[in-house]
Amino acid sequence: MMKQTKKLAAVLLALVMVLSLTACGKGKQPGGTKANPVVGKYMGEAVLSFDEWVPMDDVYDLGDNYIELKEDGTGCFMLDGDPTTIEWKLTKDGALTLDRDGSVCNCTLKDGLIMVKDYFGFDLQLTFRKGEGNISGTSGNTGADEMSLDDFAAVYGGDWHGMAGLTDATGDLEALNDTAHEILARLVFDGQGGCQVWLAMYLEGENDFNFIDTYARVVPDDDTGLELRGEFMGGEMQDGILSVDETGALYVSCEVDSDLVDGSISLLANLRHLDDESWTDEDYIPMPESAVEYYRGKTFMEIANTYQIDTSLIPDDGSGDTASVPPAGGSDNGGLPENYPYERTTTNGQGEYGKSNPNATGRADLPTMQKVRQELWDMGSSKSSKLTYDDIKAMLGGEDGIPHTGMDEKSWNSEKHAYGWFNGEGDYYVLYFVVRDGDEYYTAATFSSSVRGDS
Repeated sequence: MMKQTKKLAAVLLALVMVLSLTACGKGKQPGGTKANPVVGKYMGEAVLSFDEWVPMDDVYDLGDNYIELKEDGTGCFMLDGDPTTIEWKLTKDGALTLDRDGSVCNCTLKDGLIMVKDYFGFDLQLTFRKGEGNISGTSGNTGADEMSLDDFAAVYGGDWHGMAGLTDATGDLEALNDTAHEILARLVFDGQGGCQVWLAMYLEGENDFNFIDTYARVVPDDDTGLELRGEFMGGEMQDGILSVDETGALYVSCEVDSDLVDGSISLLANLRHLDDESWTDEDYIPMPESAVEYYRGKTFMEIANTYQIDTSLIPDDGSGDTASVPPAGGSDNGGLPENYPYERTTTNGQGEYGKSNPNATGRADLPTMQKVRQELWDMGSSKSSKLTYDDIKAMLGGEDGIPHTGMDEKSWNSEKHAYGWFNGEGDYYVLYFVVRDGDEYYTAATFSSSVRGDS
């Protein structure tokens, strides 16, 4: 583990400056006036559908889609060719309210883009941009005014290797403060604005605190790159961002309040594509020359195999550089899938099986596992962490999960239990629970790519 004591504050300032480049030097917005530059017509751009942004015209294709703000505080909200007269108010912090006969639509207005957070009381999120609308009209920090989904895939996709800095650590995580670690990333785009993100930091076997269930998506109202979600250090990432600067470096940033221990921490990492050796002293934490030389010519999987992590979870990007799968029949894992992350262990010699039992089948069908994973994802950790083992069991169809009592102390102890469900066809879902006040509460999960819906 390589260490370096660089403070985050100056780096964050520099990063903010980089991310702000495309927002500076813009002339007067088309359709605006000197008195009020926000006045004008904003064309329909995108709609959030099942956690993915899609072109608005693909959903509302019967007529025009736009919001017009007039100088006198009135305007028109046109959706699917259906016009509505509105009154509008805009605060200094960018909060925009649209009033339709007493029914309010809450929005934000920033850099010529209106984000509709709710459509007059309905859970509907929309974006409208001044001028011609386009789902790909996201101002990125890569130097282009607009980036298509293909552009994002070309800039952000692929395999990355670099250094991560941990700062602002408190409580039980304080020992990690001002430390630097190697970090790997693979980003695979689905062509619809979603991006499967696999991240791993070299933590010398402390992988309960590594990245879990990371995912990114293109966000039309955000000029800073890609929104990153998932878990790190045993807690849900807050303000997670992936951003590529003008030098081709990928920045990863987030803050975390851990659910596994008492503490919080901040992460800022810079990575470069495997074939990019243009590290300089201007980078946040440059890859040491000795490391650049050592890893030169190695594939992504070869590097990943040095991290003491489960490489079977790395997504297939079509390159052929993926984790090797044991041959069928090579080992007997009690009927569990070959790619299942744990052995079938149901006894620790103490007759203790948590909320389950030693004969649990752990059976659940794939659609149910997919549905539950999505529901837990949509909830966020603040709500999902209140779900008990019995809640999760019921959501998965009522069968008890396989208790992994024979795993290492980090998987099964007085404070943490792990249970697995599978469908007998290679698909699995392993969930972790914290033991508290005589009950067990959901905290994290590991699953096959099919449960995410990647296959």
